[in-house]
Parts: sequence; structure tokens; C-alpha cells
Amino acid sequence: MNLQSHWEDVKDGPSPAEIAWPADAVSAVVIGVAHSADEPELDWWDGKGTPGNRILMQINRELSEWIENTFPVKTCKLPYLIEKGGIFLKDAAVMAGLGCIGKNNLVITPGYGPRIRFRALLLDREAEATGPLEFNPCEDCKQPCRKACPVKSFQNTVYSAEALSQTLLPGINGTYDRVTCNKKLENDIEKAVMRIPATEEALRDMQLTINEFEEALFEIPKGTQEPSLCVKYCRNCELSCPVGKRHRGDPR
Repeated sequence: MNLQSHWEDVKDGPSPAEIAWPADAVSAVVIGVAHSADEPELDWWDGKGTPGNRILMQINRELSEWIENTFPVKTCKLPYLIEKGGIFLKDAAVMAGLGCIGKNNLVITPGYGPRIRFRALLLDREAEATGPLEFNPCEDCKQPCRKACPVKSFQNTVYSAEALSQTLLPGINGTYDRVTCNKKLENDIEKAVMRIPATEEALRDMQLTINEFEEALFEIPKGTQEPSLCVKYCRNCELSCPVGKRHRGDPR
């Protein structure tokens, strides 16, 4: 098995030794915002980010301020990307007791399934861990998530415990091809570029849709940069998961 081929899309970036978190950070608080099926705008990439991530950033910012104003605790708000100094949010969410890694390689939560996004905040005080949970809804599942993938990212087992020197594998048993999945996301971007609004009126309509949606959920400060495109990334493996579908907007 050529393990390297399944990470070939990783660009040159800083090594783990070059990523430094605050020396006094000892705990992480993980927050999550549900992204139900009837709120697809939360995941729309508009050239400056997604509305859902902006909501997470504001919650993180307000939580940081509240903690530091209420307790003698110093916080550190983390960026999303690992190469920018972030942490592995899926792993952190599992350790925080929010869910487990499922066969679709996403965090499956008891209440919302995989339809949730995360952000994290570091603390300079020890906090009692609340996880992981004894929760595994994938054990007897018929795997609709893997069948729903349009590019067959779950068709083959591409990782082994021997190659990775651990038993916790992507997609639980190593049946998840990250590169194939990422190529689908790149195709989503290309399709979005082809659909860039050709007129100022169409651009304003797209911006209004995004802004009205954000304002209805949370008062999010708007930047000066107008959205230039709208990428609607594939969510098939996420939306097909039966866990948590009792919530509003999730297809039953």
C-alpha cells in the first residue's frame, strides 16, 4: 500500500515543530454549531468564509471574553487551520465528549449526527475532560453515508493499523480516501467559478441571501469584502447519516 499517495494533496507547509501553541495552554474547550439540512447557507463559501464559521468565531470570541472577565483564566482563540496554529478539531470534539468518529470520517454526535461544525478555545487552566463517550452508532449501521459518496471515497480500504502505527484509522477501519474526497471538493469550487454571477444584480442577490440568513441567526459583523462566488460543497455522506435526524430540517 502506497500510503503517501493518499496524502499527495497536502501542500508544502510548516512542520509540526513549527506550529506552536501558547506554552501555558493545558486545556481546550470545544464549541459546536448545528448545520441542519434546511440551513444550507451555513456551509456556503462566499469568498471570505462561511456564515457558519463566522457564527462560530463570534461565539468563540464572546466566550473568551466572558471567561477572562469572570475567572482568573487566560484563553487563546484558535484559527481553524492546523497550519495556522489550530488543533485537530474532530479529535478534540471526541475527547470533549461531543461524539465519536464515524464510518464517514466525521464526528457523529448523539443529537445532531454529523451535521455540526466545531471551533476551539485554549485555556491556561486544567479542565476536567467530559469524554470520550461510549457511543458508536456505526456499529450495526448499513452505511448509507459510504454509498452516498458521488466519487466513491469509501470504496477501498487505503489505510492499515500497521502503516499508521495506530488502531484509530480514518473512517474507523481505514476505508476513506482523503485525496479522492478532496478532488470532489475542488470540483465543487470549479463549478462555483463557472456560476459566478455575471451581473451586479445577481451578485447583490447572492450577498443579500447570505446576509439576511446570518442576521436571522446571529448578529454577525460584516466585512467590507463582498462575496464573489458561492461554493456549495458536497455533503452527501453527512446528510445521509440517519443519526440525529429528528431535528428540524433533516430528511427522515
